Amino acid sequence: MKKILAFTLLLTLLCCSVFCFSTSATTVTEASIEMLDNGDYIETIITYYDTNTRAATKSGSKTANYKDSDGEILWSVTVYGTFTYNGTTSSCTSASHSTTATGDGWSIKSSSSSKSGNCATANATATLKQFLTSKDFSMTVNLYCSPYGILS
Repeated sequence: MKKILAFTLLLTLLCCSVFCFSTSATTVTEASIEMLDNGDYIETIITYYDTNTRAATKSGSKTANYKDSDGEILWSVTVYGTFTYNGTTSSCTSASHSTTATGDGWSIKSSSSSKSGNCATANATATLKQFLTSKDFSMTVNLYCSPYGILS
C-alpha cells in the first residue's frame, strides 16, 4: 500500500512539474494539398506558435509551396500574422511575408502583404522563363484567425 501511495505521489509531482512549470511553447502544424491540372500541386502548411497560452494572442504563418509532380518546390509564398481574439471577435494586428523561387527558371516578380479584419494576406507573382518565353503565376495566401484563436 505504501508503494502504491508513493508511486501515485511521485507520478502526481511529475505531472505537475511538466504541466505547471513548463515554459516551452507549442508549435502546431497542419498541411493540405491542392492538385493542379498540369500535374503540379500546391502544398499549404499552417504553423502557429503559442508563447503564452493565457494571453489572447496568436502568431502563425501559412506557406503555399508550388511543387512539381516529383515533389520539388518550385516557388513558395509565406504570410506571417499576429492576431488578438476574445471568443467573440478576432483581429489581425500585424502581417508580413516572404517568398522563395528555387526551381530552375523560376523567379519572384512581385510580392506584398496586408492585413484586414481577422486576416493576414500575402500576394506574389512568380515568373517561369523557358527558352524565349515566360509565363507568370500568381498566388494569394490568406491566414485567418477565428474568435477562439484557431488559425486557418
